[in-house]
Amino acid sequence: MSNVQPQRGRKVAAPKRNPLLPFYLGVGAVLLIGAAFLITYVVRSNSSTSQVGELNVPVGQTEDGFWYKGNPDAAVKVIAFEDFQCPACGFFNKNLAPIIMRDYIETGKIQFIYHEFPLDVHEHAVASAEAARCAGDQSKFWQMHDLLFVNQAQWSPLSTVSNVFSGYAGQLGLNRGDFDACMSDGTNRDVVVAAGVAATAAAVQATPTFNVNGQLVESGNLPAAIDAALRAAGQ
Repeated sequence: MSNVQPQRGRKVAAPKRNPLLPFYLGVGAVLLIGAAFLITYVVRSNSSTSQVGELNVPVGQTEDGFWYKGNPDAAVKVIAFEDFQCPACGFFNKNLAPIIMRDYIETGKIQFIYHEFPLDVHEHAVASAEAARCAGDQSKFWQMHDLLFVNQAQWSPLSTVSNVFSGYAGQLGLNRGDFDACMSDGTNRDVVVAAGVAATAAAVQATPTFNVNGQLVESGNLPAAIDAALRAAGQ
């Protein structure tokens, strides 16, 4: 058994106080706050712009109204059941989604379909899904999808998100008046809520969950499941 003990505190004589010390500390604090703000701004700006861009793959909506990207004629269909405020979904979209995009979507091997599953535990789950659909009404669904996930930590803890989402619409070059009206009128709210009900009926219990040609899988098993489905399709 180790006899090492935490070092005990010892009382030491207080050094003579420099009369300019408060001034120096105040200046240092201002500089540190300014530097922290600048770093935060740069990081947020870079993350928002570097991970959101135009798509070079087919995009559109399925017959039942869900947004897709990738080859609509692909033999393998991947349906993503997600919640924009779900941290695990945010992790997937920042880490694994770019690999899925590169290896399977951009190569035309799969059609990737987004299916909303707003969870009751997330205050802004419905509103964020509405924001993506309102952007989709102006042909920018996937750009708003990416922007919401890139900035999830920014808007998720807020009490109100309407102004933030409107700002994202402006960043994407949308008509903000039309976007704001879409949000305030609840144009896509019923569709989002119905999507959640349909996900529950499809035995989806958590986000993110993926349906690969009829098989429900978790995100960690997604690449293997896609590969298996491709082999089964003779590809």
